[in-house]
Amino acid sequence: MKSDYMNDQYLLEAEQEQDFGKKMQEQLLFIDEIPAIGSFDAYKKLRQHNLFSIVMPYISTDFEVFKLYVATHVAKCTDSASKAGLPSNITEMLKKNAFVEITKAKNQTDLENCILALLDKLKKEYRQNNVRGYSHTVQRAVEYIHSHKHQPLTAADVTAHVGAERTHLSRQFHRETGLTITDCIHTVKTDAAEELILGRGYSLTEIADLLGYSSYSYFSRVYKKYKGCLPRETGC
Repeated sequence: MKSDYMNDQYLLEAEQEQDFGKKMQEQLLFIDEIPAIGSFDAYKKLRQHNLFSIVMPYISTDFEVFKLYVATHVAKCTDSASKAGLPSNITEMLKKNAFVEITKAKNQTDLENCILALLDKLKKEYRQNNVRGYSHTVQRAVEYIHSHKHQPLTAADVTAHVGAERTHLSRQFHRETGLTITDCIHTVKTDAAEELILGRGYSLTEIADLLGYSSYSYFSRVYKKYKGCLPRETGC
């Protein structure tokens, strides 16, 4: 009898887990890829369907277990985003940040806000940095820029990594992305700088150093060119 009971419980839990995963993925529009991420409004979609009231009955009422389920599906979302063409270092960063927020969550509202924030960031990043439509060579170049944004980086470094002739790569890169390689480097770096500034965890000189700029004055000039304001004016 005990064995039968344990088997029934296992089957029930397995069915519930599958239902949970299906419901969660349907709500987030992340099954294998993210075809709709550029157009759907994450906030409206999730609030309209009341995500947590749908999935909560399928799992334990233990809040710490609920956190683990949410973390699992955060990982699925970011992995799907990576498969859909978002550079993996971006998705890994977003996943790590979401995990940190999940561990800090005190209630369901905190978890809901974590998911909403993640989807909003994925949508924004996907619009700006999706590489799926690029050639393999340009994809490699963009991935390299993103993964080395915390180091001193030049167009020559990117060209050397890809192993292409510089003039040819520059023309191909501009044709496919609309940016020069140098513009892409500084856009990625200043986007990262803006996040760090708004996070208020580092001083401006520390941020310049973290992003591989030779001096704060050079970083400040680059930041103003690409962001339209000085670093110290961000978030004011």
